[in-house]
Amino acid sequence: MKFFRIIAYCFIVAGLLSCTKHTTEAPPDLGYDYYPAKIKSYVIYDVDSIVYQQIPNLDTLKFKFQIKEKFDTLFTDNQGRPTVKIIRYKKIYSQTIPYSQMSWTLQDVWMANKSKTDVEVVEENIRYTKLAFPAKLNGTWNGTAHADTNAVNTYTYTVYDAPSSYGNLSFQKTLTVSQLSSGSVVIVYQNYNEKYARGVGLIYKEITNYNYQDSQGNFIPGHIYEGIHYVMTINFYGIE
Repeated sequence: MKFFRIIAYCFIVAGLLSCTKHTTEAPPDLGYDYYPAKIKSYVIYDVDSIVYQQIPNLDTLKFKFQIKEKFDTLFTDNQGRPTVKIIRYKKIYSQTIPYSQMSWTLQDVWMANKSKTDVEVVEENIRYTKLAFPAKLNGTWNGTAHADTNAVNTYTYTVYDAPSSYGNLSFQKTLTVSQLSSGSVVIVYQNYNEKYARGVGLIYKEITNYNYQDSQGNFIPGHIYEGIHYVMTINFYGIE
């Protein structure tokens, strides 16, 4: 009887070793799903923009509209890379006509390249490196490394895998990219950042660029001589 117990024990140990041998580790999470770029997917954004200008007559201009970005088709660019065509549409806000009753107007066409190391998006003929992989807190890279410029624009992941909500939409894991920050108020205050959600992509964008110095060189803290504040927030997303 003792002999059979030993044999049974050997079979159990062998089975456990076999299972261990064939167990594979999960691939590392590099953050690729922060920019899924799925063909036929789209995101609709609400946009609010305020433009400050002292010429001709101390104007403050406010603009309100919607932008729809659709990942339309996949093609091969002149470097042989898979490239996504992003078609962007626009609706101008009206106090009398709701967005739902308006037709989309073609705004422009952008392109995106997603690789194992980064996401490059061509916006108005300028190529920006929007994300870098692996995505991790405090990770940095040159956001204009592939643009036609010698300037180094350091982008930084300031938030990683944190929950965020906008309107009725909630996202369990989002990251924030700080593209430009001048810190405390100076003569020119700048703060550019974008936020991405897993499985969706870009969900928020903010551009703040204020000049507190007038044409005579006078610096008045808190008084915006000229500048812009632009906020783009996700309203809806889906597949069509």
